[in-house]
Amino acid sequence: MRTKILLTAAAAMVAGLVSSNAQVYSANVVGYANVVLPGNGAFILLANPFDDGNGNQSTNLLNSALPKKSQVLTWNGSGFNLIQKTASGWPSSVALPPGTGFFVENGAVGSGAPAVTNTFVGSVIVNINASITNQEPLGTTLQGSPIPYAGNLAISGQAGGDTNMDYGTPLTKKSQILTWNGSGYNIAQKTATSWGATASIVVGQGFFINNANGPATNQVETLNP
Repeated sequence: MRTKILLTAAAAMVAGLVSSNAQVYSANVVGYANVVLPGNGAFILLANPFDDGNGNQSTNLLNSALPKKSQVLTWNGSGFNLIQKTASGWPSSVALPPGTGFFVENGAVGSGAPAVTNTFVGSVIVNINASITNQEPLGTTLQGSPIPYAGNLAISGQAGGDTNMDYGTPLTKKSQILTWNGSGYNIAQKTATSWGATASIVVGQGFFINNANGPATNQVETLNP
């Protein structure tokens, strides 16, 4: 299955909109994506799909309407570093470049905080027909597709596999891909020959990769027209 990309090779102007459940095309490696952040203290696992041209800081990427006690959680290799919003704003910021996954909690649990639409805006970090190499070190990493693709991360050539986001092929037996379902993780684990489940994402969604046995490897994505 070939994943649709969110871009067309047209003039340098934004011409489309992408929601977390639908794909519409935009222009010349520039675009934007809307992702709904559920309210009332719910967590969502995100990934910034565009380079905002301004350092990709969390304070710029996230909707200013997020209420106090909202949190941003980034992975440090063994646990999470978190930033919590106060009544006066975010006490600090963290860089979230394309290819980095992170959690956002919208308000505190039980706060009744409403859902917020977050709009990511910017340019794709590679040109059309160019590729980017994603490092897959030994252990667990929190990632996102650095190209705004949606589809199945699992092995290319397997039923339901994806030709644009083939994270599955380079990984070895017992490696895992974990996607967030709103309350826990859906886990796809690799056997000696295939993946036991699919691992589908939408644009702007992050995911964990557990490269269980190594070795460290690379995954390559190409921006197809």
